[in-house]
Amino acid sequence: MNNSQRSKSGDTLDPRILTVVLALAIFEFEIFTFTRGLVEIAGQDAVITTFLGGTLLILLTLLLVKLAHRFPQESFFAYSKKVWGKPMGLVIIASYLFYFYTFMVLLFQNFANANRLIYLQETPALIPLILMGLGAVWLVSYGFSSIVRFFQLFFPFFAITIIVVLLLGIREVQFENFFPILSRGIIPVLHGAIVYVGFIQGVEVLLFVTPFLNDKNKILKPALGGIFAVILFSVFASVNAIGVLGAENTLEFTYPGIALLSAVELPGFAVERFELLLTLTWLIAIFTTMAIYIYLLSFGIIELFGLSHRKLTIGLVTAAIIGATYLIPNVTWMLVLREYYNYFTLIFIAVIPALTFLMAVIRGKEGNEHA
Repeated sequence: MNNSQRSKSGDTLDPRILTVVLALAIFEFEIFTFTRGLVEIAGQDAVITTFLGGTLLILLTLLLVKLAHRFPQESFFAYSKKVWGKPMGLVIIASYLFYFYTFMVLLFQNFANANRLIYLQETPALIPLILMGLGAVWLVSYGFSSIVRFFQLFFPFFAITIIVVLLLGIREVQFENFFPILSRGIIPVLHGAIVYVGFIQGVEVLLFVTPFLNDKNKILKPALGGIFAVILFSVFASVNAIGVLGAENTLEFTYPGIALLSAVELPGFAVERFELLLTLTWLIAIFTTMAIYIYLLSFGIIELFGLSHRKLTIGLVTAAIIGATYLIPNVTWMLVLREYYNYFTLIFIAVIPALTFLMAVIRGKEGNEHA
């Protein structure tokens, strides 16, 4: 994540890859559940919260790009020590590593539970977890450039499948399910908009990938492109879930996304089980999120402690993540922890970056090639 690691991972990359990296870093387990969380807060007005939350997310992205421009050759871990001083910088770095680690534990647990529910009911959860972890270790060990190339290979399949899934749901929408508007007042809608931003784990990746890009002045458009893709999907997903299932029924399902596609029927069409279109894409999207966060966590630890055994560190980090999943006893615990974690996320994707940018401006700190 510093210049030496960048050189190890290969040549610098075109800034346009940010669209793919951000989209695939953000899409993961929440693809199934975020609508349920917003409906709990705002009812059928969850669609409005998605629009408002999307606006906040765009503003947050602008802030993160501005911060990345200020230190174009360094990752967030490198310049946080310059901005805050070394002691406070180390505390911030350790906090982010803990944030990445807990996110990965929850995501691996999400994967295990959903895999048991949808695909492998009788298979011990540890087996698919180990297989997924080994795949992530193999990919991450080749560096950031290899992760990006995998993302680019998968993205067309991902995008086409997501578009097909959304179009399948739109035809079943019943617009009376969105009324009455603002039945709970404006406060739940505003609350839901803030919570929506907390659902978007992955946007902070923008602070760590800038050193790998060959033209730092061109990161804004592709970054916004990735965020717009996420927002567009979120809007369509909330419209489909509430419009097809209704707000009350959405709350009854652990995975509204699966329930939505299970309710879709195309008379005379040769394909059934449309939910598999989403779940297969979702499994690979989870893998891409795992890969980039294991990369950030592993190389953050390597940089913090000055370790030299890169592959061993990646393997041990992944093993520690898989082992910690057994501390979460069941799906109910996992959903509750993930709900609280979404509020915790706001600290790391919004509060700390905003304060870091403000402190950098006040103290006049910037990188060698300020863009």
